Amino acid sequence: MGAFGVVTDRFVFVSPRMSSKDLDAIERTFNLPLVQSTIATMDTVGLVIAANSNGIVVPYTTSDDELETIRQSAEVPVDWIDNKMTALGNIIITNDNGAICHPEFDKVSREKIADVLGVEVVPSTIAKLPIVGANMVATNNGAVVHPMASVDEIERVSQLLKVEVEVGTVNRGSPYTSLGVLANVDGMIAGSDTTGVELAHISQVLGFV
Repeated sequence: MGAFGVVTDRFVFVSPRMSSKDLDAIERTFNLPLVQSTIATMDTVGLVIAANSNGIVVPYTTSDDELETIRQSAEVPVDWIDNKMTALGNIIITNDNGAICHPEFDKVSREKIADVLGVEVVPSTIAKLPIVGANMVATNNGAVVHPMASVDEIERVSQLLKVEVEVGTVNRGSPYTSLGVLANVDGMIAGSDTTGVELAHISQVLGFV
């Protein structure tokens, strides 16, 4: 689910080719304005963009037409990051308080991400892995991170994003929680393989129970 969309407290970004069933579920759950566009012709927009309520960053592979479509429908700043790493959704995690990025982002890229998203950006790992976006789902209420995240990593996430952080999984044991969950402060959708125990834990950490 999380591979095909991004949810903030202000808008939802999804591919225009998302199925009507999934789109209906998203509209019922979040009741927010929709930003709809492919990225570099791909539908897996959740893997390649990063967004919070303040802005959207997209990879340099985004076409001019796609960028214009996003800018026309999103009421927030939108800009592309000129960096060879293009799966931004996998390597940036953000809420409205802060952002964590892949450790190999250069200073210029980090500054641009910070400017567009309107938050401090800190390079780090989660579970000693640079795919910090895939390894964590975060809202303005809480964050669920990879089960192998270290105490220091969890503390860093908590201080930067200013939320409670706990480890957890989705879709029957997957540590890549952002790929299986769409969430903001008002609602959540999890992948269909998510167990009751996983769902209850994620719901508790993100503040729904």
